Amino acid sequence: MAPTKTKVSMPGVAEGHELVGVPTGDDVSAEDRVKALFTGSMSADIYQGWAASLLRDNLVLESASSNPGRTVFSYTVQPSHCNRLGNLHGGCTSTIFDFCTTAALAPIAKPGFWAYAGVSRTLNVTYIRPVPLGEKVLIESEVVHAGKRLCSLMGTIKRASDGAVLATCEHGKVSIDPPVAKI
Repeated sequence: MAPTKTKVSMPGVAEGHELVGVPTGDDVSAEDRVKALFTGSMSADIYQGWAASLLRDNLVLESASSNPGRTVFSYTVQPSHCNRLGNLHGGCTSTIFDFCTTAALAPIAKPGFWAYAGVSRTLNVTYIRPVPLGEKVLIESEVVHAGKRLCSLMGTIKRASDGAVLATCEHGKVSIDPPVAKI
């Protein structure tokens, strides 16, 4: 289940760094593909950037499927992720959506097709209800459309106790996959 590593030369990727993609073999489960995001490009020895501990330590993968790409994560609101009112900070909500909706691409990834999860073009979040400290939520994400270069994803944060919708998002991405070498 080792993530796919490729040295690339492209704008935004520091010299000598590797992009780490999800494993794309037919024998790799949807769950293992999503988990590879955590152990690949998001692993502690590679990524120390924005929200690294949130993504690695606080999000729990509950399920993943590949038709369409879909994930469900659980998360309990931590004090360091709250605003001054004691609710989940809007920026943290956006970060959670950014990662969780992106993770929904992993189950459908193939060589040259979303194996590197792309970069965001748009992320539109609608905040419906506050999410207080200690609240357990489920983050449901789904691929609406994935073409060769662009995709559209959607996400919903629901209260785990009663399913009430707390926030929604629409996420647009562009692929950064390098071309696949033809043999």
